Amino acid sequence: MSATVSPNQLRQENSRYYTFLNLSFFLAVITGIEILIIILPFPKSLIAGALIVLSSIKFFGVIFWFMHLIYDKRLLTFLFLFGLVLALGTVAALILLMSPQDLAPPVEL
Repeated sequence: MSATVSPNQLRQENSRYYTFLNLSFFLAVITGIEILIIILPFPKSLIAGALIVLSSIKFFGVIFWFMHLIYDKRLLTFLFLFGLVLALGTVAALILLMSPQDLAPPVEL
């Protein structure tokens, strides 16, 4: 038995393939911009802000298209993002708990 594929299914699959290809080129360009931002002499606050924004764009591009969340049900996307927010909250709490101003000064012998 051979499986038949309709022309509409082929067009849709080709469209997804080219979307993935275009997104990978877009992510490569963003990575190049990130490297360029690090090399050029910008203020550290500008570098950190730009890297956070560009990395966020790359992150959402990867999770929505390469992890196929854009094609899944909204509930699964919500559950994934809820876990992400929970993880970010945990990291933020740990950073605040271990901040340098809260550490005791070193004991001198």
